[in-house]
Amino acid sequence: MKTILITGSSGFIATNFCRKFIDKYRFILVSHKPQVNHITLDQLASDDSLIKSIDIIINLAGANIANGRWTTERKNNLLQSRIGVTELLVGIFNQYNPNAHLISASAVGIYDFNTVNNEDTTIDYNNYKNFSQKLTKKWEQAALGYHGLTTITRFGVVLSSKGGAMSKMLPPFLFGLGGQIGNGLQGFSWIVLDDLLGSLDLIIDKEYGGIFNLTAPEQINNAQLTKDIGQVWHRPTFMKMPAGVVKLLWGQMGEELLLNGNQATPQRLISHGFRFKCPHILECLHAIKEHIY
Repeated sequence: MKTILITGSSGFIATNFCRKFIDKYRFILVSHKPQVNHITLDQLASDDSLIKSIDIIINLAGANIANGRWTTERKNNLLQSRIGVTELLVGIFNQYNPNAHLISASAVGIYDFNTVNNEDTTIDYNNYKNFSQKLTKKWEQAALGYHGLTTITRFGVVLSSKGGAMSKMLPPFLFGLGGQIGNGLQGFSWIVLDDLLGSLDLIIDKEYGGIFNLTAPEQINNAQLTKDIGQVWHRPTFMKMPAGVVKLLWGQMGEELLLNGNQATPQRLISHGFRFKCPHILECLHAIKEHIY
């Protein structure tokens, strides 16, 4: 049984990954504060034998990027919670166990707005067009300092009936207040939770390195997402939210995350034969409504 160290272990992705694969892997959970059945990075760094026992690191640490306006303090917290933790991990394992496989989270926000991208898209790590790119590029750069096998996983928006993005997206629709955001043309790269967890398991099993877009094959925009949510939950979708209102309410965060987007295709998952449980948004939404995923 392989031993997996997980940072961000109290988060949505980590808790569901551990629950799904509890019988397949042994987990060591890392949190930034001491708590029962978790360790801190300081405790990890002081235990050479524990470090050497780890086969895989899944680095999911990071404050929620969409949880409020991006004040200067908030931006610093978003950067430090990702980059600081990743640099510490890389330093520890470079010194004591470079044989471990590092799987480090990132996001499709690394790509330019309004573009279609796969894993071969060239990334200039020294050029930031917006804060989303600064965050993801610095995060990836920190992970790429690792000397061992490294995988960068660029997440799309993770959809599930168990929480995450849907818990914030769905309520306005249920009250009949859902609608298109801005012009609705912004790309929306998504993946159902079970496919995200399954793709991480594939990467571990096959020891794949390099870049992976963890997104569904179907590329949609905000207008299609809005229409499909309304169709599945039988709710009206005429309450459009103008761009000016988004900027007024959420500032830079709203402008970058809600009014802009891109399309990131999972070319490497497809080429490796990964079988998506929900490759299309309509079947994904129906499965979420029925609490299948």
